[in-house]
Amino acid sequence: AAVQLYVDFQRLMANDQSGGKHFIQVNKQVNIFNTLGVSAGFVADEIEEIRGEPFVRSVGVFESNEFRVSASSSMLGFYTELFFEALPAEYLDIDAGEFDWEEGDEELPIIMSRDYLALYNFGFAPSQGLPQFTPNTIRRVSFDIRITGKGQRRTFRGRIAGFSDRINSILVPLPFLQWANERYGSGERQPPSRLILEVDNPASEEVQAFVREKNLEMSTGRLIGGQFVTMLRLVTALLLFIGLLIFVLSILIFALNFQLMIAQANRQLRLLLELGYRRDTLADLLVRRLGRLFLSVGGLTLLALFLFHWLFASWMKGQGFELGRGLHWLVWILAIGLSAAFYLVNVGAIRRSVGKV
Repeated sequence: AAVQLYVDFQRLMANDQSGGKHFIQVNKQVNIFNTLGVSAGFVADEIEEIRGEPFVRSVGVFESNEFRVSASSSMLGFYTELFFEALPAEYLDIDAGEFDWEEGDEELPIIMSRDYLALYNFGFAPSQGLPQFTPNTIRRVSFDIRITGKGQRRTFRGRIAGFSDRINSILVPLPFLQWANERYGSGERQPPSRLILEVDNPASEEVQAFVREKNLEMSTGRLIGGQFVTMLRLVTALLLFIGLLIFVLSILIFALNFQLMIAQANRQLRLLLELGYRRDTLADLLVRRLGRLFLSVGGLTLLALFLFHWLFASWMKGQGFELGRGLHWLVWILAIGLSAAFYLVNVGAIRRSVGKV
């Protein structure tokens, strides 16, 4: 169970698509001057200053739509105004191959924050009598995306390409947003209001001090920070150690149990030996009893582990994470290897105990 938990944890980390990288999103704190119309965006000098910080590995700029955009579906019966943002592909946490767009394409792939789906399912959908969706189901639903600007109008077929745990926004491919801004945009370029930074450790005091000094607000999305990753790895290692300790203790308990049983039956065993039974015959009888007990306990344990993991993987799939519903091959190899070691150690203990009678 500890090994399967470790494997599942590694799969979840791999699904994050971050490759061990850590990202934060920053924006300026909104104040009364912004309410009166002063821009809260980052100018070029501010972006370069952030890029020059020692803990910053790279800086990505959020580009925003400069045109009106709405989404609607006659099948679901909804209409809503939207906003779009775009980022370079290296800052996305889904497969970029599912997020391509070229001029002339009628289908527009969209990435949404996973939190937006939760807001729809548990806030908007129940109040409007609309169906709720799992992450996998909603990817099969298409809807109309209408963009308007410069006296022109264009409709695309939108589809959800994936859900982001890193970025709290509605993202479209960067080539699409640049093309649409040029063709339908107002032409009034606004400085970017948000940046995404790749940093060494989002939880470091250096990062926190910089955010406070510059009066910024920071968001890490659902990305697991460096300290949290380290803690999870330590917990997983601790579980592996506890599992190994339990295995060693189980060997000792089984061996002591059979030694106690042999000691209690010492008189009967001596009588059987005097009647002509061989020690090997008596030992084989106890070994067969051990084998039946071991197969029963081991089989039920593996069955319980398989069912638990199957249910857990099914639930995780509904949340958009793929784990695989079967036990990992390493679990089977370890189960066979450790079971063989367990059996042989106890068989040796039984034969030695019978030999001392």
